[in-house]
Amino acid sequence: MRARPTGKAGSIRVYQGFDFFALDGPVRWFCRTITPRRSMPRLPAVKRFVSNTGVRIYRIACQAFAGLTVRAYLLLGAGPPTLVDTGSGRDHSTEQLLAGLDAVRTEFGESIGVGDIERILITHGHVDHVGGVADLLPHTDALVGIHPLDARVLTAFRQRSVLGNRRRLAFFRRAGVEPELIEKLNAAYAIPGQKTDRVPVALALDDGVQLDGLQIIHTPGHAPGHVCIAVGDVLLAGDHILARTIPQLWPESTAPYNGLGHYLESLEKIRRAGPFTIVLAGHEPPVDDVPHRIEQIENAHRRRLGRVVDAVAEAQGPLTIADVTRRLYPNISGFYLVLALCDVGARVEYLHQRGRIDVANLDEIENEPDPADRYVGTGD
Repeated sequence: MRARPTGKAGSIRVYQGFDFFALDGPVRWFCRTITPRRSMPRLPAVKRFVSNTGVRIYRIACQAFAGLTVRAYLLLGAGPPTLVDTGSGRDHSTEQLLAGLDAVRTEFGESIGVGDIERILITHGHVDHVGGVADLLPHTDALVGIHPLDARVLTAFRQRSVLGNRRRLAFFRRAGVEPELIEKLNAAYAIPGQKTDRVPVALALDDGVQLDGLQIIHTPGHAPGHVCIAVGDVLLAGDHILARTIPQLWPESTAPYNGLGHYLESLEKIRRAGPFTIVLAGHEPPVDDVPHRIEQIENAHRRRLGRVVDAVAEAQGPLTIADVTRRLYPNISGFYLVLALCDVGARVEYLHQRGRIDVANLDEIENEPDPADRYVGTGD
């Protein structure tokens, strides 16, 4: 039996004030601003899906930040009531999540409230998915689960943040970003303090763990501890597979198990783990043709890698990651420049690891304090 959307729509409605899409092409970032008509943003209505194992899956949207909508999922019929992801905990995010849970009760007739949730499973440790945990725990005794590689987001956020900030600054320097720009970029990337600094983690979502028929699949790349959750023929994919966007990547030098190599291996892992009839992700619409979408994402990465190789080969001299980024994306700045630098850095790292580009300034690296890496083509 194919997973299917069923039932009535809930009453949650919100405007989407700012849309961010990373499109292949040459890759461009498009922003669209819409004037809000109400004090709270309008969101997609609550929607129900049913897996071939009979699990009822309720998709609940909430606004993580201005312009970024995220989906949480309530699972009923797979052991105790389980919530997958929690929104950001910022602005109206938790309020919208609670309203969505209420709609599951009033619009779909489920006898469920926030106090009935017994498990909270986190797909990965990015704030738009994990930030609402601390808001929910005063209302429920739910056990919290996350992969060990992302667990410090909940148990020791300051430690993870401080060490991550140091690695990111080191990456900017190696990428050849001008010193006066580094602090501005780091400030653009910074996220205000989390509310999750001592949340107990009771469930380790390691690869292969089974929880009442829910199968945990470790899919690093977008985040070190990213997991997908197989619910029969339905895959809850977090940010691993999105319908329209190629998920953002960071170099592995910024955190172990980040990076394009891990991400592509994780895509292949999902291909082998299927077949899945539908992917329900943390953003954007469901994906119905899962093998086709995986192939699209792989092809997009091949094209992006090819553009980096071409940029390096056509240059008059060695290029830093910042040089390559400026050639590929000449008109972006601020937070989007951070994302572009990290995305290009992940590609450069992948190509260098596989011998398709070389570092040209070994003497400088050997003898000078902390110079930028400069890359040339290998002719392959």
